[in-house]
Amino acid sequence: MALKKVNVIDLGVFLLLYCEKNEISINHFKLQKLLYYIQAWHLVYFNGVSIFDEEPEAWVNGPVYRTIYDYLNKNQAHINLKLDPKLKGDMDKFIQDSNEKLNLTKEQNEFLTSILNHYGLMSHEKLIFLTHKEAPWNIARQGLGDFEYSNQKISLKSMYQYYTGFYTKRTAQ
Repeated sequence: MALKKVNVIDLGVFLLLYCEKNEISINHFKLQKLLYYIQAWHLVYFNGVSIFDEEPEAWVNGPVYRTIYDYLNKNQAHINLKLDPKLKGDMDKFIQDSNEKLNLTKEQNEFLTSILNHYGLMSHEKLIFLTHKEAPWNIARQGLGDFEYSNQKISLKSMYQYYTGFYTKRTAQ
């Protein structure tokens, strides 16, 4: 199985469309956390292989991918697609086109669906809470105050190690 890597912006756009179609609440915070958990669990399920080439930064409100953050701000992209009713009719086509652009394997698509079924239903507050109690974000923010700015990277290695350990403990129970 040859795993595919994707562009983080393309994946972010897919997530926005997916959430809109499935009437799942999403905002900038939640989008960032969904990307984080997709990356983290992809590393675990696919033996250390990342789904995209970017490490998140350890911001005050949790992990943030600078590329998607800058893209959304630069393009003044609105997270709430309900602002444009004409998109509704073509939503299935937009999602299909977006998914084709990602060009993920069947296994990766199934993985993505399972992650979205789990984390996608959580509020952005719950996702922030989860990332704040987990080691990778805390390690990257060591020595910083609660509200202190940081662009310190959360390493893929720390994500892989932490979530592999978490998965191993959960499956052993």
